[in-house]
Amino acid sequence: MTALAILLASVGAADLVPRWRLAVGAVVAVGGSLVLGAGWHTTWLALICVVVVAVWLDAARQHRLAGTVAVGLTGLALTVASAGDITGDVPIQDWYDDLPVPALAGVPIDRAALAIGALLFLTTAANVVVRQALQATGPLVLAEENTLRGGRLLGPLERWLVFAFAVGGNLGALGALVAAKGIPRFPEISRDQPDGMRAEYVLVGSFVSWTLALLLVPLF
Repeated sequence: MTALAILLASVGAADLVPRWRLAVGAVVAVGGSLVLGAGWHTTWLALICVVVVAVWLDAARQHRLAGTVAVGLTGLALTVASAGDITGDVPIQDWYDDLPVPALAGVPIDRAALAIGALLFLTTAANVVVRQALQATGPLVLAEENTLRGGRLLGPLERWLVFAFAVGGNLGALGALVAAKGIPRFPEISRDQPDGMRAEYVLVGSFVSWTLALLLVPLF
């Protein structure tokens, strides 16, 4: 799982900064590999992550699905091949074990790293995927983004909560969150035009956003 954690963290961190994105992704890929015990013999892992980050950023600028496909296929390959089981001493293991956080007791460091990588990816990188889905639905649906800007800010928080509730098994809170999503959007949807573009924007964006968060849950 360590390899997948580094991949998600690299892509997520690169998409968080407005400038020097590829450099940030490369630093996270190399630094993450070293602090998690990858060692120089697994330099290939950092190189793969840097290449995927470059493809992701280029595709995001051109509004193409190639970046999303690259991250998805690479992440799936790393998971299936169990490439994340990196052996060797983890330099930060003692620091991690001494953290005064009771919730982390008994949680392996690779799982904690995967959670951090998932949260980073679900921040702004996931917004890129949602926007691509809206674009694929149609330009008129995507145009609603200019009037309903709250999704860009609420989307990351919503995905974090969906992810946290699902991993924790709190299905009641998860259902309440999904139900509550319609409350702030109801006045806007009720004033929708006959073509229903505003409602379609909310539905497509919400379902894609939730799906991205839930896809990572089985890893935990």
